[in-house]
Amino acid sequence: MKRVSLFFILCFLSIGLFAQNLISPIWKISFSNISETNLGQINTADWEDVNLLLSWERQGYYGGDGDACLVNYFSIPDELAGSKFILTISLQCDIKSIYINGKLIGGNISNQFWSNRGAKTEFNLTDDCLYKGKPNQIAVFISNLSYTGGISVNLCSISPKGVASNSDIKIDIPEEDHLYAVGNPNYFTINYNATRKGKINLSIFSDFHQTFVQNEYEIGKGKGTIRFDFNDKITKPGFYECIAIMDDGGYSSDVRWIALSPTKIECTNNTVPRYKKFWNETLEELKTVRPEFKLIKKDSLSTVSRDGYIVEMKSLGGLTIRGYYFVPKTKGKHAAILHVPGYGEGYQNLSAFFQNTDNVIELALCVRGHGISADVFNPGFGVPGIWGYKLCNEKEAAYRGIFMDCIRAIDFLLSRAEVDTSRIGVMGGSQGGGLTLATAGLCNDKIKACSFFDPFPCDVRDHLKTRTMCNKEFKSYLNFYHNECLFEDALNVHDLLDSKGFAEWIKCPAFFVTSLFDDDVPPHIGFSAYNRISSPKSFKIYPELGHLNDKAHGVQMQFMKNELGF
Repeated sequence: MKRVSLFFILCFLSIGLFAQNLISPIWKISFSNISETNLGQINTADWEDVNLLLSWERQGYYGGDGDACLVNYFSIPDELAGSKFILTISLQCDIKSIYINGKLIGGNISNQFWSNRGAKTEFNLTDDCLYKGKPNQIAVFISNLSYTGGISVNLCSISPKGVASNSDIKIDIPEEDHLYAVGNPNYFTINYNATRKGKINLSIFSDFHQTFVQNEYEIGKGKGTIRFDFNDKITKPGFYECIAIMDDGGYSSDVRWIALSPTKIECTNNTVPRYKKFWNETLEELKTVRPEFKLIKKDSLSTVSRDGYIVEMKSLGGLTIRGYYFVPKTKGKHAAILHVPGYGEGYQNLSAFFQNTDNVIELALCVRGHGISADVFNPGFGVPGIWGYKLCNEKEAAYRGIFMDCIRAIDFLLSRAEVDTSRIGVMGGSQGGGLTLATAGLCNDKIKACSFFDPFPCDVRDHLKTRTMCNKEFKSYLNFYHNECLFEDALNVHDLLDSKGFAEWIKCPAFFVTSLFDDDVPPHIGFSAYNRISSPKSFKIYPELGHLNDKAHGVQMQFMKNELGF
């Protein structure tokens, strides 16, 4: 038994040097029609780069791009020529087939982003599929690139079977929430453990995809630290993506985002002159529509502590919208929160409302096209979707009506005897963040507190620059309507629908929540609105989370509890 253990230890020591991933995270991608039968003749020189450390969307790719082929090259070190290897793969897309040196390894792996995120599939590689002494090619045919919200769990590795890696690299950010200030002695460190001498590449990009740093460091075997001072290299307020990749015979990597004085970000996209007039006229039009409030009690929505109702009301254009209304069974007037939905959200899961025992009224509004308000107006969330619906027409674009749906919901709360009308708050995230800005701005004398997470639609012109794939989406909407207006004309319409313009009208305390990895609505977008708010305000940054932030709602509710006093 001791001899077996010793043999295992010797084997571990002999190959542990190369135990990490032999494949670089930097791949080539093509959306052309690549044949699976002639892979040896592929020339990737003109293909685009794709980094598996980053989300598809951050790099300008999305599901609408169609089928694709990923290709990379790797070599087997001489020391490992007799080893067995395992391929581990997890991609946020559908994997149609995987080839190594033209030999089919596997495939038919469905995207598990929504069902089992990060699930890995492993393949034991046979000796006849790998070359020793010359480069190997791996090709992966994929489709339906998945939404990610900014966090990549993409992985494709080839490593010696049964051996753990000692190689590691980590970017350590000393500032809380990765929040730096211009003018301070700003730095971070790269801590690494290399199994042999090699190199580390450090890249830093702005959220607008500008390159600020491309450094290469030679490193020796063992543990070490690199201190990177960036005072003279990064001086403009904003957000910066830091990527460190170590090659010590295999690849290890880390990605972090940092924020630099975000409250000093200057947005050059000013509110258009017609903005206030446009929305004043829209509010006047809403006043001509009788609300016809209707309340229907539902036992299925009621709990021990609260009664549940479906509320109906007429909004702009005479359209009926609905929501879920929860009222404490205690007597007297209560503070009230209007919850406004994210894009496509219809409050299909009401568990958070059922579980809430706080002495507060909550109205979960389904704006037109969402949830139980999608029976008449329902453009869906693909093409053209809510965002693209009649995008060339400022009077018929969806958000003109959707913003008014939120105002009508405030009218409802103001009409209710059980509501303390001096304690009404509004909150939401993503699209709900944009609706929060609109509601708090247009009803500024009626709102006691507001909270928004990474708002949309907001700062639309900069949004197209940071989330570049939105340009493809925008063009697909125009194509749907046979390009009845120019791209710039559609942007001019969306300048009127930009919720950033409402921010300067807000009078109540405001709380903004953002995630640094959010590439759906990057933090720059929210700060472009936040920095226009002149009332008391605060913000919270989650440096390691993306758009699917499971902590935002909790801190937003705590803010509401503090401000509304329930």
